[in-house]
Amino acid sequence: MNKVFRLLIIGVACVSIYACGSKKAPTGGPVDTAKPTILSSLPEEYGDISGGKIELIFSKPLDKASITQGIYIYPPIDAKKITYAPNTITIRILEKLQDNTNYYVTLTSRIKDTHDNALESNQTIIYRNGKLSERRISGNLIYEQARDNGKPINLSLLSADSLIILSKVLTGNTYTVEALNPGIHILKAYIDLNSNGRYDFSKEPYFEGKSGEREISTLDLNLAYADSTKPTIRGVKAISNRELEIDFSEELSGYERFNIIRNSDQRLLPTKIVNFEGDRLFVLTEEADTSRYTIHLDNATDLKGNASKVIRYPFNGTSRADETAPTVTYTNPRRGTSVNSLRPEIEVHFSEIIPAANFRYSLQAADSKEDISLELIQKDRRIYKLKPKKDLQNYKTYYLVIKADTADISGNKLETDFSLEFLPLYRH
Repeated sequence: MNKVFRLLIIGVACVSIYACGSKKAPTGGPVDTAKPTILSSLPEEYGDISGGKIELIFSKPLDKASITQGIYIYPPIDAKKITYAPNTITIRILEKLQDNTNYYVTLTSRIKDTHDNALESNQTIIYRNGKLSERRISGNLIYEQARDNGKPINLSLLSADSLIILSKVLTGNTYTVEALNPGIHILKAYIDLNSNGRYDFSKEPYFEGKSGEREISTLDLNLAYADSTKPTIRGVKAISNRELEIDFSEELSGYERFNIIRNSDQRLLPTKIVNFEGDRLFVLTEEADTSRYTIHLDNATDLKGNASKVIRYPFNGTSRADETAPTVTYTNPRRGTSVNSLRPEIEVHFSEIIPAANFRYSLQAADSKEDISLELIQKDRRIYKLKPKKDLQNYKTYYLVIKADTADISGNKLETDFSLEFLPLYRH
């Protein structure tokens, strides 16, 4: 009996020991994914920090090791002490601050709580020492791709020597950055499409630019995708024996050298006028023939700075002469309308390029027949821009006449004079 009792006690003990050894820690509640936020600041934003102390109170405990890596102050404060107590960061300033200067304390997403949750986005709080500086920058938000319109834009404002001043998130179609110190500022902005907290080259729209030094500066943020594709020629059309139309893969901003060489004898085909119109290049030349030619184009550069060092493109010429008379297709102002200027800029659009040497025109006062001298602001194009060299008389009618002997490069003339009547109505 005693033996059985002893065996029973040993068995119970073994079961108890096994059970104790197999216990697991409780799984607990749901995982904490809430991001920490700033609840308040002492002093409040735009408050005076001449007392040498800033307190930032957060919604939850922070990881102490992440704090010093996630705080930036501009202008830099070298002598300072940053301490942390539960939910509160304290910055003690141990140096003399600049007079009448705004100070920017930026808290970045490197700051995390004790469960590794980062601040949702960078945030800047502005303080002052003395009088608040109220300079500002504003402008429009312009999107290269319409699908990006309305998405949050991450903006960083930097000093002229590229030190970060503040960060903020922009939305809408306009923006304003206020309470800035005097000086030139660099603005960098991008849309974080994949939410990874950084700009991904060529995959996300980006902008970088500089503001002026005025108290109120205007700078539009044009968010465009980086493009490393170099421009190419897609085709060449010989419109006549004096005119070529060259079609490019994209719009060009310029080039260094342009030549047309006849393949059979390597002779140069002289060019008279070369004009850009979007992604097309119109070229007026000496008379060509049906020979095979090659375009030689060096450093053709697109609007984003991508350059093709050398482009060679062969094409067939034509001996077909142009026999079509040019026409005036549009004017600004229109016939019979008024202009709110005594020196209006007048536009005349033609159906084809008109060389300046073949452009005949006059401007006269309707009552006195006085001839008014004109300045050609834009010429050798389809669109001419003209401006009187002196003030016109208010409330007096004038006639701009494009004369019938105006001709294209092949000698084809307008069929008749074209007369544009307009009236200056200048309101002071």
